[in-house]
Amino acid sequence: MFLMSQEIEDDTVKEYLNDILFGVLENEERINNLIKENLKENWDISRISKINLSLLKIAIYEMIYSKIPYKVAINEVIELAKKYSDEQAQSFINGVLASVVKEEKLEEQ
Repeated sequence: MFLMSQEIEDDTVKEYLNDILFGVLENEERINNLIKENLKENWDISRISKINLSLLKIAIYEMIYSKIPYKVAINEVIELAKKYSDEQAQSFINGVLASVVKEEKLEEQ
């Protein structure tokens, strides 16, 4: 298992990772639909790189199901995109997530 191979011993980190993993899997259909609905015209979810798609799923799960303030969730995944994706990823991810926030009428907490 990933946690064991990475020698992650912090219970808080383990709990967070398990929550994200199982939460995204459990709600994957709705999360994917939110992504699809908030893509610009002529875009398809299959065109999104695996890392960017994963970041979108994590942020949407955190904002909707974990009730993490949307600004925090977006900021976290943008920082990850800066580190693990290309230059265009930041604005793409930010745009999709901003659209999800608006569509879902998420409020600042």
